[in-house]
Amino acid sequence: MGVAASRDQIPQRKLVRAYIDGCFDLMHSGHYNAIRQAKQLCDVLVVGIHSDDEIATVKARPVINQDERYELLRHIKWADEILLDAPYSPLLATLEKVQADFCVHGDDLPVGADGRGAYDNMRDAGKLRIIKRTEGVSTTDCVERLLMLAKETEAPEVTTEIEFQPGHRALLTTTRRIAEFSSRRMPSEDDVIVYFDGTFDLFHVGHALNLKQAKEFGTYLLVGVHDDESVVAAGGSRPIMSLHERVLNVCSCKYVDEVIIGAPTRITGDLLASMNISFVVAGERSFPITVAGRQTVTPSSLDAYTIPRNRGILRSIEDSKPDLNPNTIAQRVLGSREAYIKRNEVRMVREDEYYKNKEKSQSGVIER
Repeated sequence: MGVAASRDQIPQRKLVRAYIDGCFDLMHSGHYNAIRQAKQLCDVLVVGIHSDDEIATVKARPVINQDERYELLRHIKWADEILLDAPYSPLLATLEKVQADFCVHGDDLPVGADGRGAYDNMRDAGKLRIIKRTEGVSTTDCVERLLMLAKETEAPEVTTEIEFQPGHRALLTTTRRIAEFSSRRMPSEDDVIVYFDGTFDLFHVGHALNLKQAKEFGTYLLVGVHDDESVVAAGGSRPIMSLHERVLNVCSCKYVDEVIIGAPTRITGDLLASMNISFVVAGERSFPITVAGRQTVTPSSLDAYTIPRNRGILRSIEDSKPDLNPNTIAQRVLGSREAYIKRNEVRMVREDEYYKNKEKSQSGVIER
């Protein structure tokens, strides 16, 4: 009768390591979906992020600076390791440095500063895996929206809301895509459910850090994302990104367990009961804070949290990166308007070419 092999004697499968890189400026669901697809191809995913100076050698400097971009990627659930200051055109030495078996990129392969395909050397060495680009969303599109917002801020009498250029391609969000981004984790009886809500427009590192703080009050984080109409009705500006774009961005954060799409701006007793919420967390700008005997929030914000406050389940966190918001980001674009307009003109031509040749470029493409 044979003797069963001990666990130490069973050959261990070598972990597959992959590498994906990018500017990751103005992060959107296309970025997150590329990282998600790359993770499906490996056990360990290393994400390389280009520095501001590296990006500037090829195109306009990024809107979101490198420290903000570096930090945000640390909070994304599909990124296992981070490589800072990654070269714009990855080298085989880059793969060796991070011990990756191959690199991954979308089917919209970029061109390097020398005019050669940035990933040609990877392709020639058989080290390139192609995934499908997420259509209907791009950094170029986000910059275009911010340029419109900056124009609105400068001359509000000219335009009262963001209007997209003819031919604007909208992100078509499907239930399959939302399911792919979802944690799919159901709360257990032992979970302490925490609720945190907001607009989460142009999802950035401040949002991720707020979600991290909120999660620390329990074991299961439920996030409410307000729809455009509710944001405007509450006195806010119409979000740059659509509701579904914002939902996908929030789902990409590793602290988030579940999301309510189009959540009410006022916390109701029904919401607390139906979702079995133990604590409601709010940032200090939304929470009734008293400084020197004077409340520092508006009545509308107070009303939104009246019920959880009266029940003693409202908790406060310090807002992370309070100066990082759509208006300040729009001002960054405005400060280098001509550079971004020129950049977008070039990028729009490339994007138009991509869509024109879509059927041809999709040959052999993997989407997972």
